[in-house]
Amino acid sequence: MKTIVVFNQKGGVGKTSTVANLMAELRLKGYAVLGIDLDAQANLTAFNKVINPERTVRDLLLNKCSADDVTVHCKYGDVIPSDTSLQNELLRFASMPAFVIRLRDILKPLSSKYDYIFIDCPPAVNQVTAAALVAADYVIVPAEAEYFSAVGIKMIVDTVGQVKPLNPGIKVLGVLLVKYQNRRNLTKSLESVLNENVNKLLDCGILSAKIRFTVDIPSSQASGLSVRDFKSKSKATKDYEDLSDEILKEMKK
Repeated sequence: MKTIVVFNQKGGVGKTSTVANLMAELRLKGYAVLGIDLDAQANLTAFNKVINPERTVRDLLLNKCSADDVTVHCKYGDVIPSDTSLQNELLRFASMPAFVIRLRDILKPLSSKYDYIFIDCPPAVNQVTAAALVAADYVIVPAEAEYFSAVGIKMIVDTVGQVKPLNPGIKVLGVLLVKYQNRRNLTKSLESVLNENVNKLLDCGILSAKIRFTVDIPSSQASGLSVRDFKSKSKATKDYEDLSDEILKEMKK
């Protein structure tokens, strides 16, 4: 089992789209996948059409239920849902001894059940983000090829660095460029700057797969479908397929 966290403290960079479509692609390839929604906005939960779940990841983190109790079987794999109540527990989580290792311990018994676990993180650095990173084998950082993404890499480095003592094996797979428009000179220039920052600070690079800008992505989300199921010939379908292939290739190293 490999646990992959999709994380960026910046919002609107396609974290949920990345998790949802990677789950769909790997499920199609025959892998057993689980998605964990750690965002109180619950976008991954809504995408998978889980409405008013009886139990959520909040209950799991508070030890009020088991992973099996909270897991919902969905079209693109199993999902541990979230809701807005998660946000109300952040202060309580902060006061709990050893909370930061709780998710890691919860996921250990699932190693025989799933090939891949994807964690959709909130656009913030908080207790649940830290818990996700401590539980992670790998991290994918979705980002746009823009100036503030290059600046934000330093913040991601600091965050990952803080959990290293508890998770020395954590590895950043790379930065995933989203909303990519390769014909724009500005995009190409910023991509070069971003790649330099990534190589220097995260000891990885920009992933070869890039998610090109297309309205098919938000349209598919609104329909509760993967891009492939929404529009099989969309350029985003090819992009997410390439991303899943690149990840699987990395896992074999």
